[in-house]
Amino acid sequence: MSNAGKPLKSETGRGQEVTMFDVEENEVIRNKRSIPWSRLEEGLHANGCPLCEIVENACRRHIHSLLYEYVNDVSVRKKLHASFGFCNHHSWLATDIELEMKSDGQHLGTLHESLIKAELRHLKEVSTDKRITRKKKEMDPAVQTLLKRIVPEEMCLLCSSSMHTEEFYASQFVLMSSDKDFRSLFEIDAILLCRPHFLSIMRETRDKLVVDYFLNQQIMKLERLNDQLNLFLDKHDVRFQHEPRGIEQSSWLKVLEHFSCKRGVDRLWGFISPSQQ
Repeated sequence: MSNAGKPLKSETGRGQEVTMFDVEENEVIRNKRSIPWSRLEEGLHANGCPLCEIVENACRRHIHSLLYEYVNDVSVRKKLHASFGFCNHHSWLATDIELEMKSDGQHLGTLHESLIKAELRHLKEVSTDKRITRKKKEMDPAVQTLLKRIVPEEMCLLCSSSMHTEEFYASQFVLMSSDKDFRSLFEIDAILLCRPHFLSIMRETRDKLVVDYFLNQQIMKLERLNDQLNLFLDKHDVRFQHEPRGIEQSSWLKVLEHFSCKRGVDRLWGFISPSQQ
């Protein structure tokens, strides 16, 4: 990605100079003919956080592909064994998609068959281990070995996929931030980056102009949401109970989404320190 950070000047019809971001024009044009741009547009046409929308849709596509084509794939099995299955969120999301595929559970059953066998093997090895001690206040050596074997070595493969999707599309937001079509979609009132994804975009840019653009947009939109929330709470006062209700009625949900991402987007990696990743 070319992003040297030098301001460029362009003339408007009124003779005013407008600062643009220094991203190679060809890079932006090429990107607008790509699948990532279509995914970006898809997210920007949804309400709320567009990056949440992109991550959730990508995850659902990944699960569908996984269940349809890769239940017997060796590399997938290795990743599942390393994480001892999916996380809670993605396990139950996968069951929803299994049902959407009109399946009775065969795909997920097949994926987890070898996991059950591995779990049984570890447990049986401990049950027959001659090192087991009955001394109180001491952990059995065999149990210590078991705990080492069954502690997940990797994060859920779907969490890992979502994390990489988030990182990639955060960089796409930075790349396209000088594009007029991107801005016209991003700046509408219905779009507001959730806090975790706003910070993801901040981590992706080293250009002060890009930082200022997203920062100013976030401040403006959060101020608007704050006003809506205050109005929503004010109308619970008996003095205003007959006031007509409007867009402020959903402000409390938008606030929850801002701090926690959209429903269905679990950023479990966000609670793992870099040294653990």
